[in-house]
Amino acid sequence: MNRNRLKSPNSLQSRNLYKLFAGCLVLTLFGLVFVFLQIRIIRMADDNRKLEVALDDIHKKNSGLQLQIERLKAPQALERKLVSLRLGMVPVSNLQILDAKIQPAGDRPARLLAKQEARSE
Repeated sequence: MNRNRLKSPNSLQSRNLYKLFAGCLVLTLFGLVFVFLQIRIIRMADDNRKLEVALDDIHKKNSGLQLQIERLKAPQALERKLVSLRLGMVPVSNLQILDAKIQPAGDRPARLLAKQEARSE
């Protein structure tokens, strides 16, 4: 063996080692970010699915309530309710309509209080 070769230390090429280390570090960071984002996407998909199920339940309840409203609006249902409450329906044209005298609301309570105080004295 060559004597110079024995004396020289078995040196590593530090520049190539640093490049390799930096490349591994960058790939590791990209991998971690990718995994983190995939987990977020999966969680958001689960939340989205839960919200879709809740929305479907709301739509079902809404359609049931719409059907119930339609049944309650039916004339037969109203007549049954009136019979159960022992009430009768009168056409509006048969009612006597009275004109209402409206006074300003601001003056009325003060006048009533004044009248009550005058009566109590």
